[in-house]
Amino acid sequence: MTEELAQTTARDRVRSRRRTFRAVRRPAILGALLLVLLVAGSAGGMWLRQRLTHVEENDAQTAGEVTTIASRLDGWLITRPAMEGDHVKKGQVLGELDTRDAQLRLAALEGNLAAHDAQIRETTIEHDTTQQTSEAQIADAQAELASAEAAVAVAAPQADTARADLGRADPLIGTGDISRQNWDHAHATMLQQTAALRQAQAQLAARRAALAQAIAGRGQVSMLEQQLAVLHGERDALAAQADQVRQEIADRTLRAPFDGIVDRTFIHAGDYVQAGQWLMMLHDPDNVWVEANVKETEVGRLRVGQPANVVVDAYPDIALHGRVLRVGNAATNQFALLPSPNPSGNFTKITQRVPIRIAIDKPRHPLQPGLMVEVSIDVAD
Repeated sequence: MTEELAQTTARDRVRSRRRTFRAVRRPAILGALLLVLLVAGSAGGMWLRQRLTHVEENDAQTAGEVTTIASRLDGWLITRPAMEGDHVKKGQVLGELDTRDAQLRLAALEGNLAAHDAQIRETTIEHDTTQQTSEAQIADAQAELASAEAAVAVAAPQADTARADLGRADPLIGTGDISRQNWDHAHATMLQQTAALRQAQAQLAARRAALAQAIAGRGQVSMLEQQLAVLHGERDALAAQADQVRQEIADRTLRAPFDGIVDRTFIHAGDYVQAGQWLMMLHDPDNVWVEANVKETEVGRLRVGQPANVVVDAYPDIALHGRVLRVGNAATNQFALLPSPNPSGNFTKITQRVPIRIAIDKPRHPLQPGLMVEVSIDVAD
């Protein structure tokens, strides 16, 4: 009897403990469920808000201007100091082609230029001397011509006076009003003055001829000027050829167009380079952006200048920020190499994509083009 009472008491204690545990566990379970519901509701609200205020894409990529360095000329590549992964500065030498043949052509042209310069100097001196001589001869001839004209101007009235005196003496000699001696004197004076006039006139004609000859000497000056014009033209042509060869020599030295990183090289020192052949590729690490293809159903919410958060798969711990720089004007299917016509009439509607570009604020770590990124664009405004 005592054992049965003890067992009954033990069972009652167990039942009492179970009831107590159930009474305590039920509010805890309800509290935990309520907490889970609250957390789930909050997470759902945040997710819904994120969906309503942001446009997200997880298949975006970084992109950049990858420049291809090529040669404008043929030739042997002598040196190529830049290697893949090198950081280069603007103007730094990336490669050099053989310039020996161009240097020889430049030396020949410079020799011709020197010869033309000497000939131009010689012809210029001859031109200046001839011009000065011609001007002096013309001035002398003009002075002598003026003197001859003055002599004629003096001799002409004297001859006229002598003829007039002789004309008055002729009728008087017959009447005896003047002596024969006076008439002879008047006659001799007339002959003398007439001869002097003719001599002055002949001298005037000679001076006019001398002036004409001096003026004709200017033709030699004009001819020398034409020779100088031809020589200057030939020299300009030679100078242009020399400048072209100098440019060719400069083009045989390939330099970096900007500060950048060498991405890939295609040729080595000692190889023969063809004009237009690729030598290497490089990009500017400070000019990298994000390219994303957004669904056409989301494009209407995008505006240029909207802020965006960028997560790069290669650097998940680095938070990047940027802004929408450009929204494409055509869907990506318009640029497909193989268009997909639908002659059969069967149609499956597919959501198209529109390319956008996001400018990234200058990151602490340089980004390489082609990295996968995830973007979240704030379209709440």
